[in-house]
Amino acid sequence: MNIAKNFKVDDYSNKIISWLKESCLNYPAEGFVIGISGGIDSAVASSLATKTNLPVTALIMPSKNNQDQDMHDAIELIDKLNIPYYTVPIQPVYETFLESTQAFTNSKNDRQHVIKGNAQARFRMMYLYAYAQQNNRIVIGTDNACEWYMGYFTKFGDGAADILPLVNLKKSQVFELGKYLEVPQNILDKAPSAGLWQGQTDEDEMGVTYAEIDDFLDGKKVSDKALERISFWHNRSHHKRTLALTPSF
Repeated sequence: MNIAKNFKVDDYSNKIISWLKESCLNYPAEGFVIGISGGIDSAVASSLATKTNLPVTALIMPSKNNQDQDMHDAIELIDKLNIPYYTVPIQPVYETFLESTQAFTNSKNDRQHVIKGNAQARFRMMYLYAYAQQNNRIVIGTDNACEWYMGYFTKFGDGAADILPLVNLKKSQVFELGKYLEVPQNILDKAPSAGLWQGQTDEDEMGVTYAEIDDFLDGKKVSDKALERISFWHNRSHHKRTLALTPSF
């Protein structure tokens, strides 16, 4: 990881916009597609993408676990950015998935909510890539440096993307960019959540705050409890940050 140092929001914004445009044209592709959740990361990533003056399309992919406010915030952002979008509810295909996997569901596995949440993230990935292939677009991922280091993303779900413009930014820097880019206030104010089950928030699930992860990434001292949680999440998620294992012989 290469955490952004000497962060100046206007300078970094311009660099990311130029990098996004150059990367897209060199791919080569005609523009971008991004999933908009109503959260800060997708809001910042999409706001940066629109400033490339290349085509950007948004997909809103709600499930019953998403709050109505998330949909409202996503549409408010899209209206502000003046970009086309499609609403693709994933609930029907998700319910079919649950029904079709009953035969091998392991009731003794106490992480059913995580398994189900990961499935939703992977369905969203499938829709994004279907649109990308239909329209010669590249898929923008929204993972930030904290999420990437912690492995706080779904393998082959929200971790699957062609380009990751925020991956070198701490969460606090993402919020700085959000304010600079005039992201709607509702999005800036809400607690970050992957929206994979009712009432879920990132910090509650990880057991550590983004501020503590930011401090750790800066090389600052954090509490023993925070260090334990950060180490736990990072060490068990190496497989998410690498390609599939291959023989060395």
